[in-house]
Amino acid sequence: MITSNSHAQEPSSIALQEIIDEYNENQTDVNVEFIPGSSDYEETMKTKMATNSLPDLFGTHGWSINRYKEYLEPLNNREWAQYVSPAIKPVITDNDEKFYTLPLDIDIVGLPYNLDVLEKANVDPKSIKTTDDFLVALEKIKNIGVTPIYLGGKDSASIGNIYDWIVPGLIILNKDNPQGENLKNGIFDEKSWNETGEFIKTLKDKGYINRDALTGNDAARALGTGKAAFLFFGTSMIREGLTYNPNARMDFIALPTKDKTEKSYFITGERMAIGVWKNSPNKKEALEFLDYLAKPENVSKMATANVLPPGLTNAKSELGKFEKSYDLGNQYQYVGFFDREYLPSGSWETLCSIGAGIISGQLSVEEATKKMKEDFDRLKNK
Repeated sequence: MITSNSHAQEPSSIALQEIIDEYNENQTDVNVEFIPGSSDYEETMKTKMATNSLPDLFGTHGWSINRYKEYLEPLNNREWAQYVSPAIKPVITDNDEKFYTLPLDIDIVGLPYNLDVLEKANVDPKSIKTTDDFLVALEKIKNIGVTPIYLGGKDSASIGNIYDWIVPGLIILNKDNPQGENLKNGIFDEKSWNETGEFIKTLKDKGYINRDALTGNDAARALGTGKAAFLFFGTSMIREGLTYNPNARMDFIALPTKDKTEKSYFITGERMAIGVWKNSPNKKEALEFLDYLAKPENVSKMATANVLPPGLTNAKSELGKFEKSYDLGNQYQYVGFFDREYLPSGSWETLCSIGAGIISGQLSVEEATKKMKEDFDRLKNK
């Protein structure tokens, strides 16, 4: 059995089911069953880890090292291992140079924008390098009567994403007082963390986010129709936005840093990635299917479904109009998802809740920091 965090109707689930059907047609003794994910996938997997009863293959959704490593079979000896992309390899590799998941694509996160709106506001998206540049751009957009940032708080991810995407530029890629190693070593600096809350408070106080930020659920439409300039959602929202306005000009930019001497950055991580449970009674068969899934044509199909670069270098995805957007080069930095790399497992929910608390006014910046520290200290000892 194979399960993943992608829902049944997502393009990646549909593509995976087609690959499985093709595989099963040529098998006599093996039948691979696919169980798509649901909204409680993460909690379901935690329960299965606690009872040591995991699926034969499962989606690691960004946690192949920090959460699932002890349950997964190392994959360095597979024939396809030589083709793992250098853009994703550091994210999925442990200190012993082992990796435990097949990266079918690479989740590359930047800031989606509507170019029609930015040009009307006289903002060049490529000129946004620092957080100060970003705030100046947001003010210009506000002045033309367009919502600078649309947050769809009904899906709390867009609020958590502000932390996940912006914090590296504020307190990690910062030569004056970098906090990366401190966080990894279990040290939480409240003063530095206050900077993250102050940034969110500034977005709210300056009127840079939509008034229904905690209840809205129309991000793709807002971006596609020019009602908003930026989103804190993945690039899939660009594709969805085009369904509302096929003529909209949308793309994404690198994320800004506070430190002017630092390069702007993209976040990279696992999107569709599959590992094998090391104690599976069907481990041999599971590894054989994983090798089939790693064929270039199958990796290409999966990466194309998500409109993302492939996780293996011997495959190619059809990126269409975004081909140049993903040709990123070395003028940028690449960092892992903040909550996965620097915070204890389980911190994502806290990021979403304290962000919502600041936006609603129910939490001060200092109260949000205190809540984050309490959960950080509690979760790091689990």
